Amino acid sequence: MTFSRLLLIFCVFCLGAEFPVRAARKPPEPEVGVAPPQPVELNLKIHREGQTEIPLRIYGKAGEPLKYLIRTAPLHGKLSEPQPKEREVSSVIYDPPPDLNITTDKFTYAVQGGAGVSAPVEVTITILDQAPLLQIKDTIDFSTIRVGATTSRLLEISNQGGMIASGDVIVDAPWKLEGKAAYKLRNGDVAVFKVIFAPDMGGKFDGVARYTSDPEHSTTLRGVAEAAIAAIPEQWVLTQSPGEAIRSGTFALTNQLDETRTLQLKTDPHLKVPAEVTIAAHATASIPVEASPDNVQAMEAEIHLVAKDFTISVPVRVPALEAVLRTTTGDVEFGRIDAGKKASARFSVENIGGANGYVSWEISPPFQLTEKGTMLQPGEKKEFPIEIDGKTSGKFRTWLKFKAGTQTFDIPVEAEIAGGPQKAPRVLVGSIAVPVASSAPPDNSSGPPDSAESAPTKAPYVQPDWAPDVTLPEGVHVDHVTPTSAEIVWPANLGISTRFRIEMRQLQLDHDGNLQVSWVTPKDIPIEARGSNNVAVLNGLASGEPWTVRVSTLQPNGDPGNRLFTIEFITPSKSSWFARVGKPSLIQLLVIALVGLLAWQTWLRWAHRRIV
Repeated sequence: MTFSRLLLIFCVFCLGAEFPVRAARKPPEPEVGVAPPQPVELNLKIHREGQTEIPLRIYGKAGEPLKYLIRTAPLHGKLSEPQPKEREVSSVIYDPPPDLNITTDKFTYAVQGGAGVSAPVEVTITILDQAPLLQIKDTIDFSTIRVGATTSRLLEISNQGGMIASGDVIVDAPWKLEGKAAYKLRNGDVAVFKVIFAPDMGGKFDGVARYTSDPEHSTTLRGVAEAAIAAIPEQWVLTQSPGEAIRSGTFALTNQLDETRTLQLKTDPHLKVPAEVTIAAHATASIPVEASPDNVQAMEAEIHLVAKDFTISVPVRVPALEAVLRTTTGDVEFGRIDAGKKASARFSVENIGGANGYVSWEISPPFQLTEKGTMLQPGEKKEFPIEIDGKTSGKFRTWLKFKAGTQTFDIPVEAEIAGGPQKAPRVLVGSIAVPVASSAPPDNSSGPPDSAESAPTKAPYVQPDWAPDVTLPEGVHVDHVTPTSAEIVWPANLGISTRFRIEMRQLQLDHDGNLQVSWVTPKDIPIEARGSNNVAVLNGLASGEPWTVRVSTLQPNGDPGNRLFTIEFITPSKSSWFARVGKPSLIQLLVIALVGLLAWQTWLRWAHRRIV
């Protein structure tokens, strides 16, 4: 045989031997009607933090090892290859995406067994995020500093939660933040803020730092401020005196430093304060504050005390201006009126305050009023008539008395009705009764003698302005009367002013025998405020003398205002020795007589011996 034939025979032999081997390795054909295992669909909720293991399994049991196949990968997250856990179970590791806006994901898988490969099923994933969790300090202590100075501390916050913590840090005065207050923190992020403690007044302060993304939690802020200049009280509140359209007050500033300080005072244009004040070390200065009457409304303001190295603010509260009612009439004078005729005059009242107010008035006969009160709005002014019936001749003088709440004031009213002469009233000066010169019109006709039977009809008696009041206002009295001193007491709300004039009456007869009345204003009479009363202390009085004292208001310009009252009292006489000892008793008289008798007998014996 040739070589080519032998080679052909060898190739055929080799091909014939290979076919049975391949036939032996071919997997068996699946039985007709047998389906592959069915994988389980999954709908999962997982947390974004960390990785999650997802088990892959089939329905029922297969009784053989299975192979799980990932058909479509997740759209956003990462997924590992399936790893066998049991004969019929495998698992994959899912890693969620970091983007917090992505909250869902999915992938598909199939299972391969002896019966073939199953159809793919879907695994749906819902990604849950943990709420933000701020890690903050409970308390920050700013220690003790001087008012006007500042100190700072660092406030650190971090997010230990899953979602983004976004918000602002809020602090109240006297704390403030340096720079921006906003934060936006992912899990694990940290933000640092600088908090400044800047007190403008002394005291202990407790505040909080709040976080808008976590309202339930806060940080306590604590600090103490020592005032270089202490305001007494801490808030200044102005007051309005009854009947005055000025709200004012005097307050204290204390220098707590060891050196003298000069302060510039700056405030609202509606407040009047000194431009500058100098306070010695550890000394106190009085600061007058007055509100402008142009602004009748209530207001809140601050007075800034500016030094070279600090600034202190004192809060000031100004109440709304109440009704201030007054009369613009100095006095009412009818002049001389013919008997039998009626006459009238007018007076006016106005409200210069900031609220509605009611004022009433009254007067004694023979004067008459058609109206006895009115309501006035702020800035309103009205006029009213006052009349007199000239049926009875004589000279009349009395007071038109006003009352508006706690305010009381009055004006004099005078009238002279022509007619016959009137018998002059008599007043007591010391222990002598003297006539008061009458100013009634003279009667030239010759009439009968002045007697009880023939005397003409007298005009009603009207108290002269120099006589003490028959009825004193309630609360007015004389107290602590001694031979040389006394105290005049009256309610503080009796007048519309806080300044008063004290006058003492002097009576004397002139060359014609007429009584002359004059008023003397003693100097340096102290007027003290005691509770709800004013007290004028009179010293250097003569003992055993009658005294008549008149108290009037003083207007802001120093001119005399309305009379409040006229009061009379008598200082007691200085007691003699017997008065100081007191009236002796019967036993004391017997003892004195016995001592005298013994002294007389002793003297007789001594005289007898001298003669012998």
